[in-house]
Amino acid sequence: MDPIKCEIYDYIEIICLYRYRVKLTLTDGTHIQGQFDRILYVNRNQQKHEAIAGINQQQQAIEVILTYITSIDVLSQNASFSHISLIE
Repeated sequence: MDPIKCEIYDYIEIICLYRYRVKLTLTDGTHIQGQFDRILYVNRNQQKHEAIAGINQQQQAIEVILTYITSIDVLSQNASFSHISLIE
């Protein structure tokens, strides 16, 4: 997995700060909708990964590893941006 560019972190922090509703598209093509409120580290397969955490549409806790995300669509109205691509 390629590292995340620095400017992408600013957008992710804004998503968490304002708790925007977002749709994440993952590297395997699946979509996750939710609201995220923090960035944290998780251990998977004996490796440490950065992730965002929050709740999904069913109000269940969720964590998504940042490098698994290919794009983010902001669903909240009046957001300061609407789409971010994490891959080139």
